[in-house]
Amino acid sequence: MKSRPPPRRDRPADGRGARGAPGQGSEAPDWVLVAGPHAVLALASSAPERIIEILVARESLTQRAEALSRLRAVGLKPNESTRAELDRLAGLLRHQGLLARARPADYVDWESLLERPDALLVAVDQVTDPHNFGAILRSTEAMGGTGALVTRDRCAQLGATTTRTSAGASEILPVAIETNLSRALLAARDAGLSIIGADLDGVAPEALDLSGPLVLVIGAEGDGLRRLTRESCTAIVTIPLLGRTESLNASAAAAVLLAEVARQRRAKNLAIA
Repeated sequence: MKSRPPPRRDRPADGRGARGAPGQGSEAPDWVLVAGPHAVLALASSAPERIIEILVARESLTQRAEALSRLRAVGLKPNESTRAELDRLAGLLRHQGLLARARPADYVDWESLLERPDALLVAVDQVTDPHNFGAILRSTEAMGGTGALVTRDRCAQLGATTTRTSAGASEILPVAIETNLSRALLAARDAGLSIIGADLDGVAPEALDLSGPLVLVIGAEGDGLRRLTRESCTAIVTIPLLGRTESLNASAAAAVLLAEVARQRRAKNLAIA
């Protein structure tokens, strides 16, 4: 599948004061905000060259002493400011006394993510809440995922809310963007990956072999997977629920399934060893 060159992660934080050129309409921002110690440290360890400036609230110097030490250890010097100034810059984002201005990262090419023999990718189908999306990215990275896929329309994308909710995982995990999800999934099938869709009327996760290269497809809570998305999958998985709760939200379902993938992969590696 040939795709257009990936665009920059040019969505401003979440439309609330986290863009580099206020009033520029839909133009790509010169910078984005990364809020909170976990997110700032993740960015500093994975792509310090993107950081333009780090601000620490004077009122938080003692509380953030360890984080500041780690930042200085990689050659980054935070600038002191007031908590009021950080509040003004962050808008509704929770900064916990530490904030960074950074150059937007690039989305990666989807095909490049399909080349890894250990590929564990998560694609989201109309998951529009950036908090949910950020939590999915956090679980994906924590469970050994190698990348994620979003679509250009009707889908949460990268920005400050996602970075904050993912605890910085969005700054580590490669993310691709495509216009047509089902076409991207078919390309993954052609590359030899299993496409596992999370939806109703599927099999239990332990009944599937999830130890090979795969794409896990997560749909929006309540709506599930769209028809064409579901038809692009090689298998449908359903999480058995034992309590009275009827469903899990998208990020919780992703976490459960990613944990099962990680369990199977560990077991396979132990068996080989």
